[in-house]
Amino acid sequence: MSDVTETGGPLRHFRMDRRAVLTSLAGGVGAAMLATRASAAHVHGAAATQAAAAATSVADSTLQFLDQHGFDTLAILAEQIVPGARAAAVPEFLDRLLAVESLETQKSFMQALGAFEAEARAANGVPWKALTPPQATALLTTISTQPDSDASRQAFDRIKGAVAETYFQTETGMKELGWDGSVTFTPPTNLCG
Repeated sequence: MSDVTETGGPLRHFRMDRRAVLTSLAGGVGAAMLATRASAAHVHGAAATQAAAAATSVADSTLQFLDQHGFDTLAILAEQIVPGARAAAVPEFLDRLLAVESLETQKSFMQALGAFEAEARAANGVPWKALTPPQATALLTTISTQPDSDASRQAFDRIKGAVAETYFQTETGMKELGWDGSVTFTPPTNLCG
């Protein structure tokens, strides 16, 4: 792995030392993602229909790291956190990037997704991708306003950081920030005189 990947990039929010990974796993946060796979097959009726309609997902065969449920969850979360992220292919990029990341970074990312799954199931009894837009907005508001020390808030900050950083490095995101497509920028005006 290159030095750039080790020190920066959208997934730097998920890097942690070995002790933090083991402590987090012992705390059970990572177990939520395992439960997600097992229970994803049990989603029936309107929730399954809504989940399928809400997640404009890619086929399993094109995914590099995430399973379909994880990808769909990330795609919905990305769009809810940064509107336009789905059209800018942020979830696809993060999936490919995760495929070449360290095991610790992969675990940390999956724990963050698992935290969202756990919150959705605790609050509404369904996976994140089956939440209605008002339910998701209410839950995101609750999670994002928790103290910085809260595990769900930390998961939110990590996912938000990766999604926002990836989005604002795309052409669409850069234009949203004011980039006009030129390679060079105009020099600053003289403010002193």
